[in-house]
Amino acid sequence: HHVTKLPYEMSRLAQDLAGGLMVTLPSEKELNHPKIGKLLQKYLRGSKEYSTEQRVRILRLIENMTLGRNAVGYLTESMHGAGSPQAQRIQIGRTMQLEYKKRLACVLAGIEMEDGEEVNGTCKDALAEEVSGYLGRVFEVEA
Repeated sequence: HHVTKLPYEMSRLAQDLAGGLMVTLPSEKELNHPKIGKLLQKYLRGSKEYSTEQRVRILRLIENMTLGRNAVGYLTESMHGAGSPQAQRIQIGRTMQLEYKKRLACVLAGIEMEDGEEVNGTCKDALAEEVSGYLGRVFEVEA
């Protein structure tokens, strides 16, 4: 059923949206190079709404989730270890938390939050509390 296909499809779509830049992205050393760094910053800039650094960070996150070390467990488990399709649908529906995952992606990628709050200890602490509460609800344990 589709539930075992969706993680692969989401990965494919993320890679498609990221484009070839995801796998040809210059290294941090190159981005900070005294001669070519400014040119890379200039030409890798996308929307004026986001800095080049934010763009690079989200591309690295997509790379890690779809091609890197995190993809190994995520994609393999999606195919082989997650139970029946209906059980997966039920669990995904119960625990999706899309807004939380958006905030977590910002923290993981080191991107400023939408409300302008810097991703710092305060945001990370708030997310840690949310994770703790979430795990308590899912596994019925008290923190």
